[in-house]
Amino acid sequence: GGGSVLLWDRGTWEPVGDQAKGYAKGHMEFALTGEKLHGRWHLVRMQPKPGEKSEGWLLIKSEDEYSRPAGAPDILEERPESVKTGRLIGEIGDKAAPKRKPQAEAAGAKPKAAKQRTGGEVPEFIPPMLASLVPATPQGARWLHEIKFDGYRLQARIAGGKARLLTRSGIDWTERFGPAIVKALKGLGVDAVLDGELVVETASGLSDFSALQADLSAARSDRFIYHAFDLMFLDGVDLRALPLVERKASLQRALEGVEGPVRYGDHFAESGQMVLKHACRLGLEGIVSKLKDSPYRTGRSKSWVKSKCSARQEFVIGGFAKSTVSDTAIGSLVLGVHEGGKLQHVGRVGTGFTNAVAQDLHKRLTGLAVKQSPFSERLKGVAARGVQYVRPELVAEVEFRAWTGDGQLRHASFRGLREDKAAKDVQRETAPAAKKEPVPKRTVTLTHPDRVYWPGEGVTKEGLADYYAEVWRHIAPHILGRPLALLRCPTGINGQAFFQKNIWKGLNRHIALLRDPSDGDGPPLIGVNDLDGLMGLVQAAALELHPWGSTVADWERPDRIVMDLDPGDGVAWEDVILAAEDVRARLEAVGLAAFVKTSGGKGLHVVAPLKPKAEWPAVKTWCKAFADKMAKDAPEKYVATVTKSKRQGKILIDYLRNQRGATAVAPYSTRARPGAAVSTPVEWTELGPGLGPDHFTVTTLPARLVSLARDPWAEFFEAAVPLPKAH
Repeated sequence: GGGSVLLWDRGTWEPVGDQAKGYAKGHMEFALTGEKLHGRWHLVRMQPKPGEKSEGWLLIKSEDEYSRPAGAPDILEERPESVKTGRLIGEIGDKAAPKRKPQAEAAGAKPKAAKQRTGGEVPEFIPPMLASLVPATPQGARWLHEIKFDGYRLQARIAGGKARLLTRSGIDWTERFGPAIVKALKGLGVDAVLDGELVVETASGLSDFSALQADLSAARSDRFIYHAFDLMFLDGVDLRALPLVERKASLQRALEGVEGPVRYGDHFAESGQMVLKHACRLGLEGIVSKLKDSPYRTGRSKSWVKSKCSARQEFVIGGFAKSTVSDTAIGSLVLGVHEGGKLQHVGRVGTGFTNAVAQDLHKRLTGLAVKQSPFSERLKGVAARGVQYVRPELVAEVEFRAWTGDGQLRHASFRGLREDKAAKDVQRETAPAAKKEPVPKRTVTLTHPDRVYWPGEGVTKEGLADYYAEVWRHIAPHILGRPLALLRCPTGINGQAFFQKNIWKGLNRHIALLRDPSDGDGPPLIGVNDLDGLMGLVQAAALELHPWGSTVADWERPDRIVMDLDPGDGVAWEDVILAAEDVRARLEAVGLAAFVKTSGGKGLHVVAPLKPKAEWPAVKTWCKAFADKMAKDAPEKYVATVTKSKRQGKILIDYLRNQRGATAVAPYSTRARPGAAVSTPVEWTELGPGLGPDHFTVTTLPARLVSLARDPWAEFFEAAVPLPKAH
């Protein structure tokens, strides 16, 4: 045509389907990867008007992750310049118009002077760059790796002394996250657009999406932290064309001296496999790997990829079942994904709901109730039992261990609602999961499986059963064929709690009855011989398992020593670690192997395996002498007496676990305390300030076990030797 023209965008196009057939039908689909345009598009032939000879085609944008939300500015108005010269259409015929570089080149020309204002307006919203899920972490010096945060992806827009927080679809959520983060962002004193993640960190130092949801429900904002990991615009300069490492360097400079809940999202340049390995061992969600030289391009990209420690994705809520213990709460959610334009059923999730969340979901879903199933196929049998169908509008984020052979979820746990994601975009993520160990199936029927045992974390009876099924091969050697003392909490950790070592009326038939040979006709003790026995204990609300140090094969000769390091008030965690190292050195000096585990409470347990040759009285005497010697050598650090008045600022070396009938919490046992912590075996090299005594939980431990190259206690029983002579 006549008049001035400009090169508005450049990039690549990729055909979707057979273009010749599409042209013949009058409907062609393709994908664009440009500097301005991204995603899928349609060309649809229009019906010609009478007398028209030329074809008219309509260009339509697909509804995908690159679609702009309602109310977003027109891309033609936001980016009218030439992608080649940076000129506007009205300037092309004007010889006096200043020549300037395009936005991308202007941003990349002088990255070190990024703070100098150039007069550009702060973009209202930049659709985010997204990571693709991959089965293996990329390797090589071209990549850097960031911890994958477990929260809400938010864009921070700072302009004219005001700050706003926008979701990945451009929704303004500034008011939802309280004033502290907004105040910190305004305090930067810049005009900028930052990319980051808003999280809540638990006491163990991990970001936790469920905790974030709980805080939002409770209108609590004191734990919110915003981790900024990218910078797209700064003081008039568009930085999106700069290499990632340069954008992050500018971001780090911009955040220097910032106070409050805004932090720089750092990265690692080490091997991606090593970073992922450590992330999974610590119970994190995974990592995001990014090409160092990648520009910031809206939409999903292979320049950013994510590797996960466990399977986790969003699902559409298509129905729910009521709680068996409350008329105003849900007991489980019925889930689906979109495949081939239809909603496919993938199973249920019945754990991970706090009481407040279960009640809120019941209220919200009841308002969406419909008679007809939204799923493409009719649910039958157990899958259809007790289901109230709903309009498929809400999205749940769910963690699970695997897909079954028929495409159903296994061991799923609810993590929260994703109000920032549209139900129509939810599809099955097909990247293969990390290596899987076979998980035994439980056959014991649980009554009231949705009864919440840990209210703050939403861990139900079913969730506890799933956890023990997953860790069965790890916990079994430490509880099978041993008398057990149980801490039972029939209504959860906030209700009545009591220890029990003898059988009771109505005992599940899978729980073993053990006769103490020294107790004559006394009541039998409790034990388990298989997974079903452990499931019987879960049904009985046994939230802690405390085994004897000897087995029923040799009641009088223990096969381990347990030194419980119990810190008094005022003792730093680092001092507990040093005490454990001291115990280890002393044990190894006399020929014993030393293994360590978190207690799930306040301290550490150092455990030494024994060949069962010495009897209980000799073992107790040996352990008392060991503890007394430590207290004598360092009285300013240790005590060997239980009296609380003597423990202020000191660590109790508790040797009393090592006598007949005494018990210690089992490796991999849960603890009946807020947080749903687990007593967890670890490598000595893992001990440090970032791994506290309650670091690992019912939720995070299974993913850790899958990621481990070796069990930290793999050689425990092989390392057993006879009890050494007295000190």
